[in-house]
Amino acid sequence: MDKIVNFYEKNRKKLLVLLILINIISLIGVFRIRFNTDFTLFMPKNSKYEDILNEIEKDFLSKDQLNLLIEFNVSPYSLERIKKIREYENKLKKIDGVVEIVSPLPTQIPVGFRKVDVSQINESNIDYVLNFLKKISSENIIEKDGKYYLMFYIFSNKRVVSKINKIIDAPHYFAGTSYLQEKIFDYLLFIVLTIPPLAILTIFFVFKWRLGSRKATFFSVFPAGMGALWTMGFIGWYKGEISILSILAPIFTIVMGSADGLHFVSHFMDIKKVESDNKKALSKALESTGIAMILTTITTVVGFLSLIYVNSDSLAEVAFFSSLGISFAAVATWLFLPIILLNAKLKTKEDKNKIGMFLENLIGKKSILISILLALIFVPGSFLLNSEFYMIDMYKNTTQVKKNIDKVSEIAGISVPVFGYFKAEKIVSPEIANQVLQFEEKIKEKDIKAVSVYDLMKNINEKILGREGYPPNIVQAGLLLNLMPDVYSNFLNVKTSSGRILIFPKEISKRTLNYIEKSAPSFVKITGIPYIMKEMNEIIVPQQIVSLILAVIFVLIIVLIRIKNLKEALISILPISLTLIVLFGFMGYFNIKLSIITATMGSIVVGVGIDYAIHFIESYNYNFKKFKNKRQALDEAFRVTSKPILANALGLAIGLSVLLVSPFKIHEYLVGIMWVSMISSSIFSLTLLPSLLFLAKVEKNRV
Repeated sequence: MDKIVNFYEKNRKKLLVLLILINIISLIGVFRIRFNTDFTLFMPKNSKYEDILNEIEKDFLSKDQLNLLIEFNVSPYSLERIKKIREYENKLKKIDGVVEIVSPLPTQIPVGFRKVDVSQINESNIDYVLNFLKKISSENIIEKDGKYYLMFYIFSNKRVVSKINKIIDAPHYFAGTSYLQEKIFDYLLFIVLTIPPLAILTIFFVFKWRLGSRKATFFSVFPAGMGALWTMGFIGWYKGEISILSILAPIFTIVMGSADGLHFVSHFMDIKKVESDNKKALSKALESTGIAMILTTITTVVGFLSLIYVNSDSLAEVAFFSSLGISFAAVATWLFLPIILLNAKLKTKEDKNKIGMFLENLIGKKSILISILLALIFVPGSFLLNSEFYMIDMYKNTTQVKKNIDKVSEIAGISVPVFGYFKAEKIVSPEIANQVLQFEEKIKEKDIKAVSVYDLMKNINEKILGREGYPPNIVQAGLLLNLMPDVYSNFLNVKTSSGRILIFPKEISKRTLNYIEKSAPSFVKITGIPYIMKEMNEIIVPQQIVSLILAVIFVLIIVLIRIKNLKEALISILPISLTLIVLFGFMGYFNIKLSIITATMGSIVVGVGIDYAIHFIESYNYNFKKFKNKRQALDEAFRVTSKPILANALGLAIGLSVLLVSPFKIHEYLVGIMWVSMISSSIFSLTLLPSLLFLAKVEKNRV
């Protein structure tokens, strides 16, 4: 290690210049980043539901829908109020990005066998309008608790919510897929600007508790900060966009990439207590922790990369960027941290490790019994895991998004919409129409609302023309189509002979979605973002199990290559195996849904949690060569590693706790998962691992 230290000393200025250049390039990359808010990030590869959505977009120009509910304190059935509704509609149509609007007030309405233009509301046509609204548009004008609510269905291809807020001067509420996606943009901006700095600050204070020196603490988190910056810069240059999933990569880098920096600085300061020369202390610190830092980086990267097995491009992207970030943090630890420590003047700290002393008393039979008991307690919880995760589950109840969604659901009885899409040569024939109408009636029995062109045609035929049901033949249906208000084009494209049905389940669940799909006529294809997420949910559990098995196997192989003893390698993965049992049991008991995001934590826990076992075993083997005594080697390994392991576990858990300020509920789940995982893996590594190493008969005559 002396040659490496001499290299650092000789090339110190060149390395510092290199660091500055990398940081400048990374900062430029950061400013190139834009936000991707599309919910299709949650879809698996080759999704059949996405293909149907794309077909809808070709025929109707938009596949996303925004529900706008406007509140009136007085009845809208007056000339003044009707004019106000038309004013809102005209303003909405002028917004850039609005493709189509389904308004409760059409611009043309049927009167007998003719259409009357009511684009301009006045005394001469107000009676026609009021008569039509009371007969036909009752579902879009809702009276509740003395107030009136008007529903607009808006189809857009750009962000329009903020523009709508500016032109609607009455209380109003939003729902729909495009609304949820738009708000993600605002929330991602908030996360990017607040979470990473808060994570670094939080970890700084936790590490200071261990190291006692502000300067030493800064040095220990420096590599993680650099790794996060370089990761963001790389994303900016390579991808150019960041999503609700990939935003986790720099956060994971800060939280998890700080481990090696802490261990290295901690060992350096311990050696400085007896070695005054920085070069010699640096050499010894590299000798005692260098291999461990390389192994922990590899195992953490392997944990992330095992997620590539899951059938999701976005999850593979998170795995790639996170593993890259951890690698960047490792490069900063190896290449730049030593040149800073060469001339650093650090104060060492003498204190008692009370938590470590408590855990040390558990080593032996107590730790084995406690481990068995915890496994028995948490195994049943893993069978309670729920993998039903949908877009509404993403937002905390305190967010404006969730409040809006709940309000629209309370008033209009609708949630996130799904779509029925179909093509037919004779698109308005009674055979097609009646099958769609029967389907709508069937799902309405389950409190599921549906809207199609055939509803409007049937209502006009009955309430305006005084005939029963849908027209009995295609000729009459064609004549009736000519009387239809202009809104019908949002549901029927005569040129492509295609139609769509808007379906509003009151709740989004696997049972409801399956019921809708099974109830649909054979020629109707059901789709929507909820179906894409359901598709992802159905593959997560089996693929996550395979991903975990792969992660554990790869980590075992890496450890085995290093320590060259199968028994010791198997012992080393026991703490993390028990941690996984505790983790999934905890998720089951507390109803933390297994989603594409929370599912990542299992593989990550394998990669990160094994670090503690590696550091302990490396220290144990290093000290065994020094003392030639198993008990003495274990005691010294515990003394040297317990503080940084506990500090790192708390640092990771507390550091990720800054996600509690995020508006996303899924980030809140990650905090609980990280606390359980890191505390469990660190305790198992410091109690169960030394107990098993002491009891195991392992030959120690190897290098």
